[in-house]
Amino acid sequence: MRKTGVPSDPPRGPGSGSDGLIRGRVGPGATLADAFAVLEQDSSNLPVMRHPVRNLRGARIDLDPTDGSGYYELTRIGPDVFVIVGNFAYKNPRFELVPGDGRIQFYFKLSGDLTLGVSRTEPLRLNRPSLLVYKQPTGVDLQEWTAPSALERCVAITFSPEYLSENFLTSRSGALPELVLAGSHAEQFKYMRRPLTAPMFELASKLVDNPYDGPLRLVYTEAVTLELLCAAVHGFSALASAPNEEYSDRDLRCLHAARDLLMRQLSPAPTIRQVSRAAGMNETALKHGFKSVFGETLFEFSVRCRMQHALTLLRERRLPVARIAESVGYSHQTSFATAFRRHFGLRPRDVRPAKPR
Repeated sequence: MRKTGVPSDPPRGPGSGSDGLIRGRVGPGATLADAFAVLEQDSSNLPVMRHPVRNLRGARIDLDPTDGSGYYELTRIGPDVFVIVGNFAYKNPRFELVPGDGRIQFYFKLSGDLTLGVSRTEPLRLNRPSLLVYKQPTGVDLQEWTAPSALERCVAITFSPEYLSENFLTSRSGALPELVLAGSHAEQFKYMRRPLTAPMFELASKLVDNPYDGPLRLVYTEAVTLELLCAAVHGFSALASAPNEEYSDRDLRCLHAARDLLMRQLSPAPTIRQVSRAAGMNETALKHGFKSVFGETLFEFSVRCRMQHALTLLRERRLPVARIAESVGYSHQTSFATAFRRHFGLRPRDVRPAKPR
């Protein structure tokens, strides 16, 4: 756990002259709850989706093309949970002042380059997949700025400490004890940062790539958000009972390089020796570190990437199964079909879209 206070006049970062999009629509100094309330009422130029039975509200804010490309998507689940999905890239540095409101945020970073001005001398940079959990006390402002042209894909889930402790933790001795105790050290900004596990990465990606529209989109966001919080809390609980392992910045860069290679090179699938050489890490450390940081083995991750790509090809293109098998590293169609069924519980032909009549 890292503790720090934010001085009254924190450092201005790159892009400090550019206002943020969300609070820029509402006004400076607005809390997240204020921003959501105003956006929900501003239906004249911002269509708001509603699901009154489940008490869900949602809206999408597109970037002006002169500023960049992409969007923010805001969803309110009940009275206490705010979800912001980001999928955007600014042409210039983007700056936003974030007022503290005593809430906890789980910030799932998938890609991009974001810096938080948590103190005068120690900005916190998020430029690789990770989970940041922080509690920002009321009256403590936070500055954040986004690097130009960086594709931000992220999910931020914000709620009160009581919501987390009442719904996800069975006792105060569970995970995140210092963050969930409301009112403790209220003057301090506190955070912890962890690598994303494979389930967290997949669930956060599902929120960014939500396939539905209208009320179904809201229900899907609610369901996946709760599942993502379960995965995150479980991950912290597992860390609390596991031996404490520290990885240097270089170790983490090597592990992420290995992960990136496995995501890019689907055919032929690289061997552990090839991944080790490309990442600059010995095989034993690579295998142990990859499992510890990402929650699955190199082989499991490689298979998952290849099967997901095969599923996309089967659904979107009319390629022969033999061609698809080859494109994900299988020399024989039967071997691919066996692996696909083991992974998804379905045969490749079962996921083909129906032919139009």
